[in-house]
Amino acid sequence: ICILPLGILERHGEHLPYGTDGLSVHAIACRAAELEPCVVFPTYWFGQGHEASCFAGSVNFPPRLLYEMLEVLLDQIARNGFKKIVIFSGHGGNSHFLDYFAMTQLDREVDYTLYILRGAGKRQLALADMWETKYGHAGEEETSQIMAITPEGVVTLPSTGTVYVKLTATLAYEEPILPRMDLTQQVPGVHSGLWWYAKYPLHVTESPSHATKEKGERMIEARVLDLADRLRAIKEDKVLPSLQQEFYERVRRVPEGD
Repeated sequence: ICILPLGILERHGEHLPYGTDGLSVHAIACRAAELEPCVVFPTYWFGQGHEASCFAGSVNFPPRLLYEMLEVLLDQIARNGFKKIVIFSGHGGNSHFLDYFAMTQLDREVDYTLYILRGAGKRQLALADMWETKYGHAGEEETSQIMAITPEGVVTLPSTGTVYVKLTATLAYEEPILPRMDLTQQVPGVHSGLWWYAKYPLHVTESPSHATKEKGERMIEARVLDLADRLRAIKEDKVLPSLQQEFYERVRRVPEGD
């Protein structure tokens, strides 16, 4: 079994390091692998980040190239003997891309089974009351986790109660950072790729200054244990590989009629 930490290269406000999403999932994957042994692939940094393309620091590949690179990477991991590959994404915007990717993989036969992790685990959910603000991009929760993983990468002046830019002490944002508008209310029944930008044009949400290293450590521990549980279940799983082979056999019979 091989776990692929998937991040994105985008801005995380003025206070978090470049590559925040990849840094967090790689750290969690490595710690979970100590509990439930598996191979942790080097962090893969290239995901879907088009919603952040209006900010400096965004690295976006053309959709077709992004898709093909991930497909080839998984094939190369499998070529080295891994029969189960787990994608562990740290970027919410990757979920739309990964859902589509998983469905289209049914159009070709591969000699591995792909598992894409999604949703919070039970221990992570149990910490919901710990947060003073709702989860959001570069907000309290994400900032707390980076404080626990790589504290030197977080820029804060806790005594001010507000996150500031290092050295200049320039106010970065007024908190809380609330949604500007909800497109589903502006144009009911319509979806647009601008939905996120409409809500958060700063690409930062809520109140990052509420973050603490202690909160981050509790959250990281919960996520590590939840991930170890999932890895254990994936190792034991025989259902998905069996269904995959059954599906391939039916695909082969399509020209003859099923």
